[in-house]
Amino acid sequence: MDARSSQLRYASFLTILIAVAFVLTARVIYLYVAAPQRFPINTVKISASYQHISHKKLESLLANYLDSSFFTLPVRRLYNELSSLDWANKVQIERIWPDILKITLIEKIPFATWNKAMLTEEGEIFNEGGELTDFNLPHLSGPKNQEKEVLQVYKKMSKILSIYGLHASDLEWRDNHAWELKLTNGLQLHLGKRELEARVTRFCKAYPAVFAERAEFLASVDLRYPRGMAVQWKK
Repeated sequence: MDARSSQLRYASFLTILIAVAFVLTARVIYLYVAAPQRFPINTVKISASYQHISHKKLESLLANYLDSSFFTLPVRRLYNELSSLDWANKVQIERIWPDILKITLIEKIPFATWNKAMLTEEGEIFNEGGELTDFNLPHLSGPKNQEKEVLQVYKKMSKILSIYGLHASDLEWRDNHAWELKLTNGLQLHLGKRELEARVTRFCKAYPAVFAERAEFLASVDLRYPRGMAVQWKK
């Protein structure tokens, strides 16, 4: 029993010794590769459009990481910071041996404005509360969390209008669930709450013969009537 106990104690001691040696070796290796003076990042290549995310903004963010070595740069944390930028759509980070960091950043493309934010074609809200820089975008508005519904209706209305050479600039879904559509020529269309596609189609079919020649004098057209429409002219 004593010999066996001694063997067990020796084996345990040897196991601990090997584990400690392994930890110390790993620590020494880490300290060696973590030293930025041995493996510095000498070149940062950035591929970005700089339309809404400025070069200065990226430089300021990257300044917190360039003291890291090539091997110990916290890529995941850097990726998360870049991805959290309002206009960032896709981020790619590459380490190229021996000393190059390559960053590719693709910005979101706004399709429309939504209340006081921007909206992508897929219905993602971004830049909320920020500056609305592109005033040529269609403006959509409506109840909170209903941006995808309003966007879908806008696309349907735009498709119908485009057949007749007309284009929408604004679409509002009001709190009473009524829809208001504004054309790029300033004409306001009152669509009501239902049969939106049928009402817009009816207006478009009548537009060339009834309204086209006097379009500049039109203020609004109420399409909520089942068999007609009410026209308001500019004063």
